Amino acid sequence: MISGSAATTGSELTRTTLTYVNNMVTGATSQGLFRIFVPNQYIDDSMVTILRNTYGYSVTPQNSFNGTNNDYIISWEPPIT
Repeated sequence: MISGSAATTGSELTRTTLTYVNNMVTGATSQGLFRIFVPNQYIDDSMVTILRNTYGYSVTPQNSFNGTNNDYIISWEPPIT
């Protein structure tokens, strides 16, 4: 069994390196998709900032269940010409 501290470190590393989001984007692109839906438990404001400013994704908040936390739509759609 993994220790609690190792689990915490692993979870924090997954979030700061955007591993989960990257895996979702990779899976979506392999299917020819241009957007993904990410529930709020997998993303936070600092991650949104990195996705927008560093990687150039469009990240749109969506309050799916009228709660206090937003889910997000991450998209990389090509411009309409």
